[in-house]
Amino acid sequence: MQRRHLLTLAAGSALASTLPAAANAPAPEVIRIAAPEQGASGKQTFPGATPLAVAKVRGLIEEEFKKDGIKVEWTLFRGAGPAINEALAARQLDVVYLGDLASVIGRARGLNTRLILPLVRGSNSYLAVAPGSDIKSFADLKGRKVSVLKGTAYQRPFDQFLADAGLTEKDVKLLNLDWPASKAAVVNKDIDATFGGTDLNLLADKGVALPVNTRGKGPAYTIQSSVLATEEFTGRYPAHTTRLVAAILRASHWASDEANREALIQLWQQASGTPATVFRAEYEGTPLRQRNSPLFDDFTRAAYKGVVADAQRLGLIKQGFDVEAWLEPRFVNEALRQLKLEGYWQPTDKDGKLAAKV
Repeated sequence: MQRRHLLTLAAGSALASTLPAAANAPAPEVIRIAAPEQGASGKQTFPGATPLAVAKVRGLIEEEFKKDGIKVEWTLFRGAGPAINEALAARQLDVVYLGDLASVIGRARGLNTRLILPLVRGSNSYLAVAPGSDIKSFADLKGRKVSVLKGTAYQRPFDQFLADAGLTEKDVKLLNLDWPASKAAVVNKDIDATFGGTDLNLLADKGVALPVNTRGKGPAYTIQSSVLATEEFTGRYPAHTTRLVAAILRASHWASDEANREALIQLWQQASGTPATVFRAEYEGTPLRQRNSPLFDDFTRAAYKGVVADAQRLGLIKQGFDVEAWLEPRFVNEALRQLKLEGYWQPTDKDGKLAAKV
């Protein structure tokens, strides 16, 4: 019978503190973590709708390493994935939270990263159009001024929607704007439309319509987000990498419990500045346990292979790479074993459906 007992965050913390570390293993003085800036309400805010936000707000990673005197340093990048990849190239970061396309672009361009923890799957994107606009579909974007933050996970479904309409980026007047700037521009009618995340729903009360989204379109349109670490960090500090993953898994476990749905949404609002109503709508009808699964299952593998293939086809990267060699499940597997959470999340097939039990 499936194990139903849910670890509380406090109990999980106590358990994770018992994870063994190799004797005399080197320890980092600081763990440098980065994530894209949400940029809500003119303030620098953390991305919502992710278990990492739970870990950040609750201080779970800091708590795990406090006894070792290891500092945890967080940096939020307004330039999102491209800016984070630049910082990785400059060896300024150890661990990052990235959407699928940005992480693939970085690896394809030679960044020595490993994907150590799938975190969120199936995130949706939205097309927002200026107040009073007659744009109803991607076909209507031809010749219009449209923004998307290039190099982020949103560029892939954006280009896919254009292709579905028989268009490419060359058929629109494309502007590369960060998320806060794009929101302001579409509200002020400086651009005709912008494409981005669920936070665009915040603009509805300003007359901005959202005529197109990726709901129900399948893995080729949705976004998967994960935690990556540099090969230097995982190679030098494998025990600490496992402990880091375990700390985040405690957050994923709590965020996967339906009993915590409303508390989770309230925490995401606290972290990101995005109203809870937006998260409720985005997650309506979606099982938390499936959305926040950390498994390296057939879905994860197929999804990232699909991103690599699409990025090549769309000209976003020049050449692909071995996705299987890039994925590094050993830290998740060990953390699940130590936390006694093996079997809590069920693997899904390449289409995101629960795999048949043998």
